[in-house]
Parts: sequence; structure tokens; C-alpha cells
Amino acid sequence: MTYGIGVVGVGVWGCHSLEHMLLKCGDARVVAVSTDESLGAHCFPEPVAERGSAYAKELKAEFRADWREVVADPRVHIVSAMACPTQKAQVILAALRAGKHVVTDKPLAFTVEEARAVCDAETASTGRGFMLAGYHRRPLVARLIEVARVGRLGQIKAVSMRLCFMGGVYPGFVPTTQWRAEVPSAELTTIGSHALVTLMRLLPELPVRVNAMVRNCFYESYRAVGAEDWAELNLQYGSGAVANVTVARLPHKVPGEDILLEVTGTDGYADITGTRLSVYPGPEVVDLAVDGAAVNDETFKAFYRAIETGAAAPTTFAEGQKLQALLDAALQSARTRTVAAVGAV
Repeated sequence: MTYGIGVVGVGVWGCHSLEHMLLKCGDARVVAVSTDESLGAHCFPEPVAERGSAYAKELKAEFRADWREVVADPRVHIVSAMACPTQKAQVILAALRAGKHVVTDKPLAFTVEEARAVCDAETASTGRGFMLAGYHRRPLVARLIEVARVGRLGQIKAVSMRLCFMGGVYPGFVPTTQWRAEVPSAELTTIGSHALVTLMRLLPELPVRVNAMVRNCFYESYRAVGAEDWAELNLQYGSGAVANVTVARLPHKVPGEDILLEVTGTDGYADITGTRLSVYPGPEVVDLAVDGAAVNDETFKAFYRAIETGAAAPTTFAEGQKLQALLDAALQSARTRTVAAVGAV
């Protein structure tokens, strides 16, 4: 079948217009578009409705002033929810209650309570949800996760991860107080979501405690609106495992670095550095450059398969709910400068 896509939110900072990946990777067309000022700080200078109407025209779709009309349109099968975190839950909830499938960026919502409501709505819906987040589908990371899953490392005792976005502030982005108010945090959320979702595939249980520190190391424009560009987390698990995660937006580039990952278990050790995965005992060495475009393509094809077969989405809304609990505890820890308990989901 040809899937009809409805887009809610155009040019909202932090959103990646996932409808384009849906168009590229499946039999689909955009049938309706909506955006307005309430959906988040936008990245273009012209009036929001004017830009939204022009975007709809580019996609040969209809423009609707009220996003609820997009969700209610019977021609829409998949909603691309590209609203800011403070507004996202209401869009996703309306879509799921209308029986639509939903794709969205991380995070799933603004609060733990909203994320829980989204998951409850998905359980009751015929629609499926997919949150784009995590590096677990990158081939080297996927291989490491599989090595751990089949027990080659024994019981995981320690994970160390460094994930940095490089080359400075995203081109054209000017941090504003509106943007900052619409997101739970800055790079702890933007980059940290990818790191924490990846960590969940290695240690699926939620940690019991988190100790987090956020800093502004590089950008005055971030500092001016109270946004961090660096975060460090120490996570402690009921199993006795510990994880240390560092995320940052660097002004420079480190050649060959994608994600740095070390996993130590009772029976073995594995690490990813640059384009190489090493596993001991073995030894097993895999050298493979990252093809980001191919990973993204396969991720969205997997979402279509999830719709059609009932398989799990590449990153589920249930994982989004767990992520929200982790982010909430990390923010509490950073604000109070104390260790915070991670709430149940």
C-alpha cells in the first residue's frame, strides 16, 4: 500500500523532518502539513504559516492551519510529529488515539508523566510508534551488543561511552530563551539521548542511581540562555554494573571518531575506537567505516517492517519512556549536585 504521511511541525529546532526518510525508504506520499508558532521555536525568518504553506506546496500536499485536522485526516496513516518536547506529547497522543502510526525525534516528551501517557496510548492503539534515537543500529555497535547478548563477555560490570557531535554549533542555529524553555536540557538531551538509548541495549534494566554534571565549556551563545554543551553521567545498576557516559558538542573535529565504547564483563572485554571493534577473548577484530546514510535507510525500512509485521520498531516508545526517566533523574542530579534515584516507569 501507499502510506499517507501527515506532518505536524515544520522547521522546529531539534527536529529532523523525518517525513523525508519515510518518503525515501517506503511507498509513501505526504498528504497534509500543519505548523504554527505553538509547536516550537522555528529555524526560518518568514512567518510560520507562510513557511508551512510553502513546504506543503513543495511536497504537493495540503496545508492545514490546525494540526488536529492533519491527525484526523483519513488519508493519513503515519504522523511525523516534529513539535518541540513541550508540545510533542499532545500531538502523539492525538495521533495514536486516532489509530495512526507515529515517527518522532528524541525525546519522546517533556516529562516522565507525558511519556507514560504516550506509552499507554500506544498500547491501546492500532498505531505503532518509533522514536529516532540511539547508535545501536550502527554495524560495529550492533555487533558489540550481539556479542554481549550471547554471553561472550559474561556479566557486564562496566561500560564507558563517549559520544561527541563535532564542528561547533549546528549551522544557522542561534540558541534562544524560547528554545531553551521548550527542551528538558540542551546537549544532555540532544546527544545524551543517543548515548543513553545505546546504553539501554547493553544494560536493559534501568539504573537505580545517577550522578550527573553539566557544564558549558565552549559556546557563549549557549551560556547566555542557560544551555549546557557538555554532560557527564555516572550510572549505578542494581546488578552492580556501572556506566560512565560523556556527551558534548565540540568546536573542533576528532578525525575518525564516531562513538567510543568500552564494555567490561566477567568473561571478556570489548571496545570500539574509530572504525574498529575489538573483542577479547578471541581475539575478534572488525574494521568497518560508518555509512550513516545506509544506517538511516535501513532504520526507516525497519520501521515499515514493524508496521507491516508487528516486529518491534528500531527504537520503541517504551524505550523512549525509559529514556525520559533517565533524563529526568540526570537533570535532578545536575541541578541539586547530588546523586538522584531513577524513578520506575
